[in-house]
Amino acid sequence: MNEKTMGVYVHIPFCTTRCDYCDFYSTEGLGAPQQGQYVSSLLHEWECYAACGIRNDWRIETLYIGGGTPTVLVPAHLERLLDGLMERFETSHLQEFTVEANPGTLTEEKLKILRDHGCDRLSLGVQSFDPFYLKWLGRSHDVQAVYDSWAMARRMGWDNLSLDLMYGLQDQTLDHWRQTLQQAIELQPEHLSLYQLNIEPGTPMAERVARGEAHTVDEETARQQYLLAREVLLAAGYGHYEISNYAKPGKHSRHNTLYWKNQEYVGMGAGASGYINRVRYTNHKDLTLYTRMIKRNRVPRAFEETIDRELQKKETILLGLRLTEGVDKKAYQQCFGRSLEEDFGAVIRKHEAQGLMENREDTLRLTLEGLLLSNEILLDFF
Repeated sequence: MNEKTMGVYVHIPFCTTRCDYCDFYSTEGLGAPQQGQYVSSLLHEWECYAACGIRNDWRIETLYIGGGTPTVLVPAHLERLLDGLMERFETSHLQEFTVEANPGTLTEEKLKILRDHGCDRLSLGVQSFDPFYLKWLGRSHDVQAVYDSWAMARRMGWDNLSLDLMYGLQDQTLDHWRQTLQQAIELQPEHLSLYQLNIEPGTPMAERVARGEAHTVDEETARQQYLLAREVLLAAGYGHYEISNYAKPGKHSRHNTLYWKNQEYVGMGAGASGYINRVRYTNHKDLTLYTRMIKRNRVPRAFEETIDRELQKKETILLGLRLTEGVDKKAYQQCFGRSLEEDFGAVIRKHEAQGLMENREDTLRLTLEGLLLSNEILLDFF
């Protein structure tokens, strides 16, 4: 049987506290016993794929453990999780192993466990270097924890560190954002992810905005902040490889690039999503229901959708245009037997005429102005 190249995403839905803006599935305040039960269920989920005839001969090239906050796991459960994953995976083909962490949740003991199990990339949720904005966002760490965690990771051998920053915050000026970027650059991260704050329904931040207690910056200021970040980071030697992501040469996120190239991946854990055998799915978020289904050797899916050929084409465009390199036209034709122009010619010509898209001989990609308007443009393909 031929090997299928895959990525694996493992979701840890635990946090010290829940940030005011976050709409990812997570829960706070659960102790070691609940963590242990969850780790057991998560590891057994892998066996369910074989029991249900889904898992064949997978070649795992990327592993990404996210959350929530994976590093809130107590050391014993963190080690048991990693032991279990390494026992179940064929790791000889693993090219990248990322773990998300929040400042203040890392210790030397946890970092040693991660290193001993092959984790070669950490993604640190910094968001801001300003105490006011950390509190305003509902973050659980302080500024000193950022520097302490970063120094600890460097000291223990990590040479591939990513940090997350947020812009578009209440009353955030361009000068303040420039200072934030410079503070980040001084740490010399190999990778940065920059996210504009979006107000998601049902979050504490959305409730504060509705009461008039909080607001974000206006659209033009957010636009200028995006352009400023690009200017500053390009000058500092970072490549802009995806709408929100920058990296030093060779340090792009392999796992996330797998998503943007519409390749398959396993999503494990409560609330995790995956894409296997042309089926997109999301697992149950309810921990009790998630655990109950796994005990019955059933994959714990709350939703699944078979991706037909037409939808696969649209998703290939939707995801691929997030990359600054764009969509490979030859690869598209080899996959679908038709050219991009045959399938989406009218939409391409419209945005090309507006200066938002470049239709080159080998690639279709968004211009800088197109990247700024990507949400509106990508909707045109559906």
